[in-house]
Amino acid sequence: MTGLALNCRINNKSLFDRKHYFYADLPSGYQITQQRCPIAVDGKLTYNVFGGKKKNVFQKSVNIKQIQLEQDSGKSLHDDVRGQTLIDLNRAGVGLMELVMEPDMSCGEEAAAAVRELQLILQALGTCQANMSEGQLRVDANVSVHRAGEALGVRTEVKNINSVRYLARAIDYEIQRQIDVLQSGGTVHNETRAYDSKTGETVPMRDKEGLQDYRFMPEPNLPPLMVYEDEASLPSGADASQAVLVRPIREQLPELPAVRRDRLVQTYGILPEHSCTLVNEDGLVEYFESVLQATRKEPRAVIGWVTNDLLGLLKLQDMSVSQSPVGPPALAQLLQLQETGGISSSVARQVFQEMWKSPHKSAQQIVQEQDLGIVSDAQDLQRICQEVMDSHPDEVLAVRSGNKKVLNRLMGLVQRATKGRSDPLRVREILEEKTS
Repeated sequence: MTGLALNCRINNKSLFDRKHYFYADLPSGYQITQQRCPIAVDGKLTYNVFGGKKKNVFQKSVNIKQIQLEQDSGKSLHDDVRGQTLIDLNRAGVGLMELVMEPDMSCGEEAAAAVRELQLILQALGTCQANMSEGQLRVDANVSVHRAGEALGVRTEVKNINSVRYLARAIDYEIQRQIDVLQSGGTVHNETRAYDSKTGETVPMRDKEGLQDYRFMPEPNLPPLMVYEDEASLPSGADASQAVLVRPIREQLPELPAVRRDRLVQTYGILPEHSCTLVNEDGLVEYFESVLQATRKEPRAVIGWVTNDLLGLLKLQDMSVSQSPVGPPALAQLLQLQETGGISSSVARQVFQEMWKSPHKSAQQIVQEQDLGIVSDAQDLQRICQEVMDSHPDEVLAVRSGNKKVLNRLMGLVQRATKGRSDPLRVREILEEKTS
């Protein structure tokens, strides 16, 4: 078994003791940190994990131990070629929030899902974009392994993780490394390790021989932070303007990720995993709902286009939803054209690809230019079906002998002959009639 705890350091828009210790990236010589009264949090972070063969959604939670405010340090830049270290002080002194989670997770995938949920919450609140590669969110993973029923083992802290994907890989590697050490009779050391994304391994940085004496002393220029549930819970004589009241803030919150996912499932009848995909991509929910407002298509029919066709091309070209060359009105027009019987489903996807390449062209314009409309002439369709049957007598004989599955092959041949422009239901009717 494993025990995972995460320390998430978030730079936000907004501290009170001084923590006295020297680092080259602390120009003031000390760090202001909320040491004496970290905000105790009686809450959980609930996140979704995909698992199983069908990739169903499993909901899990991690307890939040505490949240504290700190003054950020600078950034050390190591130049291995020249053998020197440079200091970037641009972020030094900026306020950041550190969120400490309990060791309630058991693998890298769970930790990555929890951090991704935290990112979504921060983005919804407008705190920051929580981009790990840009330093807006930094995660340290505390990893330990133990046998079932025993206490948590010696932990290591893994630093220098700059993406959710690397977080999962670093944790899984460290779990296996500790298991291998213990099974070979070795000892896991309490140390800080770094993750090397090139090798996929964690490497030692420094030992943790004991608790460090930070020599805390009061910071006189910052008042204490007082947090209460509401005005009714304020101590007698306390000034409400000098306190943080949780309930009024909670009532003003925007739609958070978990609430949004539930709303999408309840409102549109889509699967939970589809709601997760929509919420995980910035702007995708708005795109999906805009398409629904402009077309009569069922939500379950639209969701496939948005999460498979649209998102697939966006991922392939490393683009965001806002950069999509096919906007919601254009996709809605395409789906409406398919809904009214103007084009087949296979042609619709062909047209979508063309719209992606030529965003200035509408779906209707592409259909007309390339003659992709449904073959509606009954005599033409009868003739094409007969030609296919005449050139494939063995398949026709098999169908007439009772092998109805072969009918699908004949249908596919008709679709190929019409370049996907025939109505599958009408083609099946004609073929069944001719082979009966």
